[in-house]
Amino acid sequence: MINDDPNRFIEFNPNDVLFAEKFYALIKVFEEQEVKFQERIEQIQKNEEKDAYGIPVNTQETLDFVVEVCNFLREQIDKVFGAGTSQTVFGETQSLEMFEQFFTGITPFIKSSRTEKVTKYTRKK
Repeated sequence: MINDDPNRFIEFNPNDVLFAEKFYALIKVFEEQEVKFQERIEQIQKNEEKDAYGIPVNTQETLDFVVEVCNFLREQIDKVFGAGTSQTVFGETQSLEMFEQFFTGITPFIKSSRTEKVTKYTRKK
């Protein structure tokens, strides 16, 4: 359940090897993209110019970039967890922090399940 709301929940089977493969591939995609995203935000932030009101002139470019990253993350999450998962979990919110919370929340379930499975088949008899 998302935020204890019985109408907002997601389901996944961390014991499913295909799910685990997709999840770990997703983490790899995120790691690869993180470098590109960091380079891009650094490029945007190089412009420290402000308008007549003291607002950075690159504010809209920064906002557009954050929306682009959020949309990318939503798309990737839906590929692994199923279409509509991002809408169920995040609603209309666009915030990078919400993705961190999502992965922080589900990763222990996946790690625990995968560790149990691997241990079961690698345990010495």
